[in-house]
Amino acid sequence: MIRLHESKMLQTLHQSLSQCIPEAMKVYGSIFNIIRGNPFNLEVLVDSWPDYQTVITRPQKQPMMDDKDHYTNTYHIFSKDFQKLPAILECDSVINWKQSLTIEGCQNGLNEKIQDVVAFKSVKVDYSKRFLYMTEDVFKFIASNASKLMKSNEVASLENVTFKRTNNNFKLSLLDVSHAEFVNNNWKYRQNEKSLRFIKRCLQNFPGFYLLDPEGNPIAWTIMEHTNEVRMGYTLPEYQGRRITQWMGINCMQYLKETNMPFYCQVESMNESAHRLMKSLGFQLLDSGWHEWKCVPVEF
Repeated sequence: MIRLHESKMLQTLHQSLSQCIPEAMKVYGSIFNIIRGNPFNLEVLVDSWPDYQTVITRPQKQPMMDDKDHYTNTYHIFSKDFQKLPAILECDSVINWKQSLTIEGCQNGLNEKIQDVVAFKSVKVDYSKRFLYMTEDVFKFIASNASKLMKSNEVASLENVTFKRTNNNFKLSLLDVSHAEFVNNNWKYRQNEKSLRFIKRCLQNFPGFYLLDPEGNPIAWTIMEHTNEVRMGYTLPEYQGRRITQWMGINCMQYLKETNMPFYCQVESMNESAHRLMKSLGFQLLDSGWHEWKCVPVEF
């Protein structure tokens, strides 16, 4: 595999991947943020250049010091050639199979190939498939602005955003690192120091939103992570089903649109309320799906 590090190469690759959305959305979002300052210290691998078939983004060696931190040890994959993919993935120089790790992608054919590789590795794998959602506006933005990326990864304030809907009873604000613990405590895949560290890194570098009630207490929130996926959404039980989340979602989307941030979401199959919310906000359900493999060495 070839490591791309020159800015022009990354720009060229990023523009090329814009023609492969939504299947390439994970690597596209990663490279979007690498170009804007690379706050998660990621690197990009391709099988050949410039006529690539497979792209993998992963952390640089230094951040992957904790062998049991699958939040950090994360790989994002896009491939045009599934037949050659197993030979790439089985290489320890590409994926460190001696660590707990996570692999993510947005292609239906990936699971069979990854399972073929895992069968010959001493690891336990937990595979999840979820529904992938994007809006038409994001598709248009990616198609028209692929080569016009911002260079800064600073989180813009809310002051200059023109919100389409207001609510005198609730206030939308930006999360910061001080809110990481209550986000972690209410995240389904959390409640450990490693997940807390991951959330802190997200809040230091990407927008996170929360809604305050009239007393100033947080009642709903969601954050963006390093591939531009908006996730970890949560609403306190007493406020669920009151269309508050829809109002929050409309304004979060307006912020991301005005700050030129492409975004997407994934929803578990049984989460009917989240599916209804996505559709009410104008998201499109995409056939490619969202796929994740959590791999843990058997000796762990």
